[in-house]
Amino acid sequence: MKQMKKLLAFVLAFAMIITIYQPSAAYAATKKIRLNAKTMTLQVGQKKTLKVKNAGKKAKLKWSSNKKSIATVSKKGVVKAVKVGNAVVTCKVTTKNGKTTKLTCKVAVKKTAKVTSLTVGSQSELEKALKNKNVRKITVATQGAVTFTVPQGNYSKVDLVINAPNADVVNNGKFKSIDIQAIKPNTYRENAKGNVITVSATGDARVIVETGATVAKIMVSGSKGNVKLVVDGTLSGITIDAPVNVTVEGKTTAAVPVTVNEKAAGANVISSTPVEVKAAAPIALNLTKGAEGSKVETTSDKAEVTVKNETTQAVTVTTPAGSKDVAKDTTSKVDNAGKVTDVADNTDANNNGGGATGGGSSSGGSSGGNVTPTETITLNALHVFARNQMDVELQTKITDKDKIVVTDEKGNIQKVAEIKDMNDDSQDDSQEDEEDGWQRYMITFASNLESGKYVFTYVSGNKKYQGDFDFAEEDLAKTESAAGKIKTDIFDKTYDIVAAGENDTSVAGRQINKVLGEYAQANDFWAVVLGNYSDTYDNKAGGKAGLKITIRVQGGDSDVLQDVDGIVYFTFTKEPMAVTAPAISYKTKTSIVVKAEEDQEYICCEADKEITQEDDWENTVQADRADEFGNIEFSKLDTGNTYVVYTRNVTEAMAVKKSEKVTLSNELKDMEAVVKTSNKENIPGKITGWQKGGLVLRVPVTIKFKVYGTYEKDKLKDVFTSSDEHFGDFQDESADLDGKVRLNTFQNDYVELIGVENLGKGDHTFQFSLQVKYDDQIINQVEFSTVFSITEEELKKTQN
Repeated sequence: MKQMKKLLAFVLAFAMIITIYQPSAAYAATKKIRLNAKTMTLQVGQKKTLKVKNAGKKAKLKWSSNKKSIATVSKKGVVKAVKVGNAVVTCKVTTKNGKTTKLTCKVAVKKTAKVTSLTVGSQSELEKALKNKNVRKITVATQGAVTFTVPQGNYSKVDLVINAPNADVVNNGKFKSIDIQAIKPNTYRENAKGNVITVSATGDARVIVETGATVAKIMVSGSKGNVKLVVDGTLSGITIDAPVNVTVEGKTTAAVPVTVNEKAAGANVISSTPVEVKAAAPIALNLTKGAEGSKVETTSDKAEVTVKNETTQAVTVTTPAGSKDVAKDTTSKVDNAGKVTDVADNTDANNNGGGATGGGSSSGGSSGGNVTPTETITLNALHVFARNQMDVELQTKITDKDKIVVTDEKGNIQKVAEIKDMNDDSQDDSQEDEEDGWQRYMITFASNLESGKYVFTYVSGNKKYQGDFDFAEEDLAKTESAAGKIKTDIFDKTYDIVAAGENDTSVAGRQINKVLGEYAQANDFWAVVLGNYSDTYDNKAGGKAGLKITIRVQGGDSDVLQDVDGIVYFTFTKEPMAVTAPAISYKTKTSIVVKAEEDQEYICCEADKEITQEDDWENTVQADRADEFGNIEFSKLDTGNTYVVYTRNVTEAMAVKKSEKVTLSNELKDMEAVVKTSNKENIPGKITGWQKGGLVLRVPVTIKFKVYGTYEKDKLKDVFTSSDEHFGDFQDESADLDGKVRLNTFQNDYVELIGVENLGKGDHTFQFSLQVKYDDQIINQVEFSTVFSITEEELKKTQN
C-alpha cells in the first residue's frame, strides 16, 4: 500500500512537472522565425527595410533577390525598387543551433507616381487638384473676380499658392504651407486649424482668422502694401520680415506675439488688440484702444521702437538696459540701450504724433554734409499720375529736388524738373497724414517714363527714404479711360440718399462711394472716393445739393493712378436716418445671431447693462461685417445669461434701439445650420459634355450654408446624396463605376453630376439632396430635383 502511495505521489509530481513546462513549450512554439512582411509594393526608386523576427541575436542572415534588375536587397535587408515588375526577395536564416530557414517576400514594383504642380483658375479645377494625391503644389492664378472655397480636408502634403489679385478665397483645409502672393485686398478668410500663412503680396491684403479657426503663424514678407490681420479666432504668432504697414484687429482678447526681424526696418504696426512685440529693427508701433496689456521688447542693437500709446494704460518697453514706460496719450522712441527720445503728447494739437508711423521725428531736411544714412525707411505710397509725373509721401520735408534719385532697371536716372508741395492743397487728402508727420509731394520729370520698374530714393540727414514703383503704358491708357468714364457717368449726376440733413456730408460721401464701387467693378477697374469731403454742400435750387469730391482711379496692375475732381448732386430727406431694432435670426446655447441692417452698427451685452455713453460703443460690429446671409453672430457667450443687442447708425449717435432680451439656456441647440439655395424643384439641367464613365449633367443652382454656435470644424461636412435607383450608390466617390454618378461639390452657381449613363434618349428627372452633417449626424437637409434631356447624339458618346 505504501509502495502504491509512493508511486501515486511520483506520478502526480511528474504530471505537475509536465503541466508546469507545457506553457513554456507552447510559448516557444509561437516564436516562429518570420519576416515582418510577406508582400511589398514599391514605386520605382523607393526603399523599404525587411526585418527578420524571432531568429535570435547570433543568427546569420543571407539576403538575395531572384531578379536584381527589378528589386535589389542589401546585407541589412533594405529592398530597393529598380524598375517595374515582380521579384522575390529571399532571406536564408541560420540560427545558432545550425538550423537553416528560408523566408521569402514577394515584391511588386510599380511606376513612380508623378508628383506634379498644378495651376488652377476655377473652383472645379481647384477641387479636382485637391483630390489628386500626386499633386504637391497648387497655384490659384486668375485675374477674374471669382470666389474660391477650399473644402475641408487634410492637404498637409500640399503647398497652396494664391496669385489672384481680384479673387476672394475662403479656406477650410489644412495645408503644408499657404502663400498669398496676390489677392483682392480684403478677402482671405481662414477657417482651418494649424496652418502657417505667408503674405508675400506686394499689394494690399487682409487675412481674417475666423472664430473657431487656429493659425500657427502668419509671416508678412511682401515688399510693400498694407496688410490687415483680423483675429477673431486664435493666432499663435506674427512674423514681419519686410518694412510694411501691418494692422492687427479683431475679437481676440489673447495677446498675439509679433516678431519683427531686422529686414523689417521701417515697418509700421497698428494694433487694437493686445500684442507682445519683439523688435530687432527700428519700427513704429501705434497701440489704440483695445490693445491694453500689450508688451514691447527690443531684441538687437539696431532695435528702436517708436510707441504711440492711445490705450488707457501705460505701455512698458523692455530693453537690455531696463524697462521704460510710455504713458497713455503720449509717443516715445525707445532704443535698445533704454534711451528715450522724442516724447510727445498725443492730445497736443500742435504735435505731429511723435512719428508713430515712420520711426520718429525727421531731420527737417538735408544736414548739409556727407552723412551716411543709418536708417532706411521703405516708402509704399508711390504712384504715377502721368507719363512724367508721380507722387511720394515721406516723413520729412524735401528741401532739395536734386537729392531725389529715381532710377530704372538699367540704372538710368530720371531727372526731376519740378517738385510741388501738396500739403497745403485743400483738395488733397493729406491732412490726416500730416498729423502723423507725413508730407506729400508731386514730382514732375524732365522726360516721360518708359514702361518698367523704378526705384525712388531720397536721403535726409541720417535717414534714407526708398521705395519702388511700376509704370506701364497700357495701364496708363486703362486708367485714363476709367477716369473718362467717371467724369461722364458719375459726376454731375443726381443721387437719392438718406441723410440727417444738408450738413451730413460723410453720409453722402459714403453712399456715393458705394455707388462708385459697384460701377467700377462692373467696368473692371478700381475707384474710391477720397475722404476729403467738403464741409458743406454747394446748395442748389430745386432741392438738390452738390458735393465736391475727389475720386482716385486705377485701371491696371501697375502703380498708375489718377485723381479726378468733380461734383455730385443729391436729393435727400431731412428726417433722421431710420434705425431698425435688431431682429434675432437664430440663437444657440452660446451665441446670438441678428440680421444686419445697412449703415448700422451692433453691440451685444448682458441685459442689465445700459448703453449710455460713447465709450460703451467700443468694439461694435458694423453691418458690412455681416456674413453671406446678412447676419452678425455674437459668439462665445455664457449659457444661462440674458443678453440684449443694441444698434445705432454708424455715423450719427441718433436713435438707439435694442433687441428683445435673449436668455441662452441648455434647452437651445449647440449649433444651427442654415442653408440658402436659389431654387429647389424641377431645375432645368443640361448635358454639357462627356467623361470616361458617362455624361456630365450640369444643374444651375446656387447653394450656401452657414453654421452658428459651438462646434468643431473638423466634424462638419456637406455631402450630396441620392436614393434615385436609376443612378446607383452616390456615396461612392468614383466617377467611373458602371451605372453610377458622382455629384461634385457645389460650385458658385451649379452642381455637376458626372457619370450619367444607362439612361435612354428623352426627358428624365433626377432627385438629389444636400446634407449638412456634424459628427456624421444630419443637422440639415435640402431636397432638389432636376429635369433634363438626353439626345441621340449624346447617347452615342456613352456607347463608343
